[in-house]
Amino acid sequence: MTTTTATPGRIAVIDAIRGFAVVGILLANIQSWSGYKFLPLTEIAELSFYGLDELFRLLNATLVDGRFYSIFSILFGAGFGIQYVKNRDRLDTFIPVYRRRIVFLLLIGCVHALIWSGDILTLYALLAFALIMLRNLSDRQILLLAIVLLSTFLVTHTLHMLVSEVAAPQPKAAIKVYPDISSADFNQILGHGSLREVFYLNLHNLYWRWMDFLPNGRISRVLGLFLLGFWMARTNYFTQAIYSRRNLIVFIAIGVCCTYWSVSRGGNLFYWAYSANDLWLKAMIVLAQIFVALAYMSLLAQVFRLPIGESLLWPFTQIGRMAFTSYLSQTAIGIALFYGVGLGFYGQYGLAQLWLIALVIFVFQAILAAVWLVYFRQGPIEWLWRCMIQRKFLPNIRSQ
Repeated sequence: MTTTTATPGRIAVIDAIRGFAVVGILLANIQSWSGYKFLPLTEIAELSFYGLDELFRLLNATLVDGRFYSIFSILFGAGFGIQYVKNRDRLDTFIPVYRRRIVFLLLIGCVHALIWSGDILTLYALLAFALIMLRNLSDRQILLLAIVLLSTFLVTHTLHMLVSEVAAPQPKAAIKVYPDISSADFNQILGHGSLREVFYLNLHNLYWRWMDFLPNGRISRVLGLFLLGFWMARTNYFTQAIYSRRNLIVFIAIGVCCTYWSVSRGGNLFYWAYSANDLWLKAMIVLAQIFVALAYMSLLAQVFRLPIGESLLWPFTQIGRMAFTSYLSQTAIGIALFYGVGLGFYGQYGLAQLWLIALVIFVFQAILAAVWLVYFRQGPIEWLWRCMIQRKFLPNIRSQ
């Protein structure tokens, strides 16, 4: 069984999967930084290569949307699980240090959220405290609770339908709109506004992002994914079952079926369910996200165990070893490229061009990570985080 490690105690295939997830998150987030999600649909139709947009929207809906944040969430829980198992004989010292680790993650996440409202670190840090409190449950209890949490949003949607009269959503003028600001004003600020205007608009967006967590059930689902990853780590999934071809076939079959059902019928998680059929579609969307994520992880594991697998996945592994730095630097790159306070390419590219730009960023980050790790043990943000946790300056330069 393949258990090659980059450093002692580090499962190399997880680095490759984590890097793959970071690249997938880039494909999702670049639609926000570039303004594509906020442009009026009439303006999108005037962009170059608009004829390819339908294809890339389909690819986004079937291969990207929700799949990669699910992988990232599973791996977050798995990371805690791997460390928990490794430190089981000295939990009295491990748990306080891990709590301190989460406190500083929360601090970094809050700073990142003030720069860009799409931050996921703040939510992860807050839910990590709940994950720590649930650590003593049995493997069976953890898996059952994960399933319950992943399904909780269906209960809240059902209750909302029972107590409120919800109408079917009306067609929108843009992919993403806000109820209290016009698309024209929104795009004017991000495309041409000052730093102060962009900052205040980001606070506005941050408020609505957290409000969106109510109908889409993001909070309970992320905690459920954390627990799923924690359970997988405790049951040695990443050194054994992840290489099962039977599991891969099952994950692909369920993921494809649920994806086809939800995409072909136009399901959406970003509004309250208005009928039993809509509720069913939302369930299919979540199942598709989870099982496609599991399929991606298993598929990468199958590739990884090939004779040339580690070489094929090398770019993802490099980014995965510097995932924290890579994730935050993507925000800096996106804002610098597209916002008016940067190079000002806001609202100028369709999905096909954005995927190409994301590919260029991916290659750049993979090369940068590879060069950096030749001379340093950790990425700059990973190193800073470790220094904060240990409360002292730690050497990062590799010895000769």
